[in-house]
Amino acid sequence: MKNGLTPLWNDDDIAHWFDIFIDRAEEKIFKLLQRAGEVFVTYARNKGNYRDCTGNLRSSVGYVIVADGEILAENFEASDKGVDRMKGLGKARQLASQIGNENPAGFFLICLAGMEYAATVEARGKDVITCAVTATDEDLRKQIQTIFDKAT
Repeated sequence: MKNGLTPLWNDDDIAHWFDIFIDRAEEKIFKLLQRAGEVFVTYARNKGNYRDCTGNLRSSVGYVIVADGEILAENFEASDKGVDRMKGLGKARQLASQIGNENPAGFFLICLAGMEYAATVEARGKDVITCAVTATDEDLRKQIQTIFDKAT
Protein backbone atom coordinates (compact mmCIF):
# COMPACT_ATOMS: atom_id res chain seq x y z
CA MET A 1 0.00 0.00 0.00
CA LYS A 2 1.39 3.36 -1.06
CA ASN A 3 -0.07 6.76 -0.20
CA GLY A 4 -3.12 5.11 1.32
CA LEU A 5 -4.27 3.57 -1.99
CA THR A 6 -5.08 -0.11 -2.30
CA PRO A 7 -5.02 -1.61 -5.80
CA LEU A 8 -8.31 -3.13 -6.89
CA TRP A 9 -6.64 -5.44 -9.42
CA ASN A 10 -3.44 -7.36 -9.61
CA ASP A 11 -1.26 -7.86 -12.70
CA ASP A 12 -2.89 -11.23 -13.45
CA ASP A 13 -6.37 -9.63 -13.47
CA ILE A 14 -5.23 -6.97 -15.91
CA ALA A 15 -3.56 -9.55 -18.17
CA HIS A 16 -6.77 -11.61 -18.12
CA TRP A 17 -8.88 -8.58 -19.13
CA PHE A 18 -6.50 -7.79 -21.97
CA ASP A 19 -6.80 -11.40 -23.18
CA ILE A 20 -10.60 -11.09 -23.17
CA PHE A 21 -10.39 -7.79 -25.05
CA ILE A 22 -8.04 -9.29 -27.65
CA ASP A 23 -10.31 -12.33 -28.13
CA ARG A 24 -13.33 -10.09 -28.68
CA ALA A 25 -11.44 -7.86 -31.10
CA GLU A 26 -10.22 -10.88 -33.08
CA GLU A 27 -13.77 -12.25 -33.23
CA LYS A 28 -15.03 -8.93 -34.63
CA ILE A 29 -12.18 -8.81 -37.16
CA PHE A 30 -13.00 -12.36 -38.26
CA LYS A 31 -16.70 -11.53 -38.71
CA LEU A 32 -15.84 -8.37 -40.64
CA LEU A 33 -13.52 -10.28 -42.99
CA GLN A 34 -16.02 -13.12 -43.39
CA ARG A 35 -18.75 -10.69 -44.41
CA ALA A 36 -16.37 -9.07 -46.91
CA GLY A 37 -15.43 -12.47 -48.33
CA GLU A 38 -19.10 -13.37 -48.79
CA VAL A 39 -19.73 -10.05 -50.57
CA PHE A 40 -16.81 -10.88 -52.85
CA VAL A 41 -17.91 -14.39 -53.82
CA THR A 42 -21.57 -13.47 -54.21
CA TYR A 43 -20.72 -10.59 -56.51
CA ALA A 44 -18.02 -12.42 -58.50
CA ARG A 45 -20.01 -15.61 -59.03
CA ASN A 46 -23.21 -13.84 -60.03
CA LYS A 47 -21.88 -10.87 -62.01
CA GLY A 48 -18.93 -12.32 -63.93
CA ASN A 49 -19.60 -11.53 -67.60
CA TYR A 50 -17.51 -14.24 -69.23
CA ARG A 51 -18.32 -17.58 -70.81
CA ASP A 52 -17.02 -20.44 -68.71
CA CYS A 53 -17.34 -23.67 -70.72
CA THR A 54 -15.38 -25.90 -68.32
CA GLY A 55 -16.64 -24.29 -65.11
CA ASN A 56 -13.06 -24.03 -63.87
CA LEU A 57 -12.81 -20.24 -63.79
CA ARG A 58 -16.03 -19.71 -61.85
CA SER A 59 -15.14 -22.63 -59.55
CA SER A 60 -11.78 -20.99 -58.82
CA VAL A 61 -13.43 -17.88 -57.36
CA GLY A 62 -13.40 -17.82 -53.58
CA TYR A 63 -11.79 -16.56 -50.42
CA VAL A 64 -9.92 -17.65 -47.32
CA ILE A 65 -9.44 -15.94 -44.00
CA VAL A 66 -5.97 -16.50 -42.59
CA ALA A 67 -4.82 -15.65 -39.07
CA ASP A 68 -1.17 -16.08 -38.19
CA GLY A 69 -0.64 -18.48 -41.10
CA GLU A 70 -3.64 -20.70 -40.28
CA ILE A 71 -6.71 -20.84 -42.52
CA LEU A 72 -9.73 -20.11 -40.31
CA ALA A 73 -12.46 -20.10 -42.96
CA GLU A 74 -12.90 -20.47 -46.68
CA ASN A 75 -15.56 -20.35 -49.34
CA PHE A 76 -14.82 -22.24 -52.53
CA GLU A 77 -17.61 -23.88 -54.45
CA ALA A 78 -17.77 -25.88 -57.66
CA SER A 79 -19.74 -24.08 -60.36
CA ASP A 80 -23.07 -25.64 -61.21
CA LYS A 81 -22.16 -25.45 -64.91
CA GLY A 82 -19.23 -26.85 -66.84
CA VAL A 83 -17.57 -30.15 -67.54
CA ASP A 84 -14.39 -29.97 -65.42
CA ARG A 85 -15.17 -27.81 -62.38
CA MET A 86 -13.00 -29.62 -59.84
CA LYS A 87 -9.73 -28.46 -61.41
CA GLY A 88 -10.67 -24.84 -60.74
CA LEU A 89 -11.60 -25.64 -57.18
CA GLY A 90 -8.25 -27.36 -56.57
CA LYS A 91 -6.22 -24.55 -58.17
CA ALA A 92 -8.00 -21.94 -56.06
CA ARG A 93 -7.39 -23.77 -52.80
CA GLN A 94 -3.75 -24.35 -53.72
CA LEU A 95 -3.16 -20.68 -54.56
CA ALA A 96 -4.99 -19.47 -51.45
CA SER A 97 -2.91 -21.79 -49.27
CA GLN A 98 0.31 -20.59 -50.91
CA ILE A 99 -0.59 -16.93 -50.38
CA GLY A 100 -1.63 -17.66 -46.79
CA ASN A 101 1.71 -19.33 -46.08
CA GLU A 102 3.54 -16.27 -47.39
CA ASN A 103 1.77 -14.13 -44.77
CA PRO A 104 2.42 -15.84 -41.43
CA ALA A 105 1.45 -13.00 -39.06
CA GLY A 106 -1.85 -11.18 -38.62
CA PHE A 107 -5.30 -11.47 -40.17
CA PHE A 108 -5.75 -11.64 -43.94
CA LEU A 109 -8.69 -11.94 -46.29
CA ILE A 110 -7.53 -13.48 -49.56
CA CYS A 111 -10.05 -13.14 -52.39
CA LEU A 112 -9.07 -14.69 -55.69
CA ALA A 113 -9.77 -16.35 -58.98
CA GLY A 114 -7.34 -19.24 -58.88
CA MET A 115 -7.09 -20.19 -62.55
CA GLU A 116 -3.90 -18.91 -64.13
CA TYR A 117 -5.78 -17.48 -67.11
CA ALA A 118 -8.13 -15.26 -65.05
CA ALA A 119 -5.96 -12.17 -65.72
CA THR A 120 -6.00 -12.90 -69.45
CA VAL A 121 -9.81 -13.05 -69.44
CA GLU A 122 -9.89 -9.73 -67.57
CA ALA A 123 -7.40 -8.22 -70.05
CA ARG A 124 -9.85 -9.09 -72.83
CA GLY A 125 -12.45 -6.83 -71.26
CA LYS A 126 -14.38 -9.44 -69.30
CA ASP A 127 -15.03 -9.10 -65.58
CA VAL A 128 -13.87 -12.07 -63.55
CA ILE A 129 -13.28 -10.44 -60.15
CA THR A 130 -12.45 -6.75 -60.70
CA CYS A 131 -15.95 -5.45 -59.97
CA ALA A 132 -16.27 -7.88 -57.06
CA VAL A 133 -13.04 -6.51 -55.56
CA THR A 134 -14.34 -2.95 -55.93
CA ALA A 135 -17.71 -3.84 -54.35
CA THR A 136 -15.97 -5.70 -51.52
CA ASP A 137 -13.60 -2.80 -50.86
CA GLU A 138 -16.50 -0.33 -50.72
CA ASP A 139 -18.51 -2.57 -48.38
CA LEU A 140 -15.53 -3.20 -46.11
CA ARG A 141 -14.77 0.52 -45.86
CA LYS A 142 -18.41 1.23 -44.92
CA GLN A 143 -18.38 -1.49 -42.27
CA ILE A 144 -15.12 -0.22 -40.76
CA GLN A 145 -16.43 3.35 -40.75
CA THR A 146 -19.57 2.17 -38.96
CA ILE A 147 -17.44 0.46 -36.31
CA PHE A 148 -15.33 3.60 -35.80
CA ASP A 149 -18.45 5.78 -35.63
CA LYS A 150 -19.87 3.57 -32.88
CA ALA A 151 -16.58 3.73 -30.98
CA THR A 152 -16.45 7.52 -30.93
